[in-house]
Amino acid sequence: MNIKDYANSGILKIKEYIPGKSIKQVEREIGLAEIYKMASNENPNGASNRARALYRELEDHLHRYPEIYNPELMAKFAQKLNLKPENITIGNGGDGVIYNFGMAFINDGDEALIPEITFSVYEIVTRIMRGVPVFTKMKGTLIDIDDIYKKITDKTKVIYLCNPNNPTGEALPVKELTDFIKSIPERIILFLDEAYIEFTEEEYTPDSLGMIRGGAKNLFILRTFSKIYGLAGVRIGYGISNPEFINLVQRVKPPFDVSLIAENLALHALDDTDFFNKTLNETNIEKKYYYSELDKMGLKYYKSQTNYILIDTGIDGASVAEKLIKKGIIVRPTKNYNFPSCIRVTIGRKKENELFFKYFKEILGKEK
Repeated sequence: MNIKDYANSGILKIKEYIPGKSIKQVEREIGLAEIYKMASNENPNGASNRARALYRELEDHLHRYPEIYNPELMAKFAQKLNLKPENITIGNGGDGVIYNFGMAFINDGDEALIPEITFSVYEIVTRIMRGVPVFTKMKGTLIDIDDIYKKITDKTKVIYLCNPNNPTGEALPVKELTDFIKSIPERIILFLDEAYIEFTEEEYTPDSLGMIRGGAKNLFILRTFSKIYGLAGVRIGYGISNPEFINLVQRVKPPFDVSLIAENLALHALDDTDFFNKTLNETNIEKKYYYSELDKMGLKYYKSQTNYILIDTGIDGASVAEKLIKKGIIVRPTKNYNFPSCIRVTIGRKKENELFFKYFKEILGKEK
């Protein structure tokens, strides 16, 4: 049997997505009692108290399907974002929205422009749909807007742009990004991934929602509850675009792909501004702590507009990550992103961050 005779031809070229190690996986491998996960950019504060309380109340409804298009949640989004429900689609995490988008828009042979260093799921979805990924250059670690312009052809259907970009954490200045969005031919869709936009400083936060309100026809925005809202395990993300695009995505969206639990927790998380602000404030404080410690160590790092930092260890990053795991600290090596000497570290709580630097300095021989 030749598996190629059976497979969707698009998936045969996909590189496996390698997630950060889970706490349970490390428990099995290492057997440590205390483990801190700082690899996948989850919220170290957990979920909001409102969401936790609601979770316990939902047990009597677990045998019921949710409403198929999540109308209550879309209405809540519309109110909060000053949009219409028809501007919004809900998915099984941000990844689910990316998959739904790809199924709705990418045909055989369509070209999708993807920066060389960015979130790998864009390429995976493009190949599944038998589209053609076209990789654009970077200016160092920044996305090269000029090279994206140069790579546009008659076959270009989608441009994927992650801002702030994963894994570097850097964002494009507002004017540069805004001018770029406005200049893209209307026949090309710009998929703007704003998974970390809530952490971004003002000068790097474009008014992308204002563009949707203003009638932008070819802009599709992705956001998620996995990061600042602390609901990564629940799996809920949302897309924002013009009603015609949203209608197409809703046609391919799997029935009941957002669970009853996810929908209700998201509804309550949206109202918990205290938790939102606490997370943002603590992240900013701890980020400054990282910068200070890394400056003392004399290490190169990238100023982040997110809740993680890309750090150049100066040696093999995978080796550093493995040594940290043995200490109970899970971080993400970034060799697969072409940063072999780097690790990506989620900004945790104070205790986690201090432990990270304690062991990190020991491993690099930089302890006092």
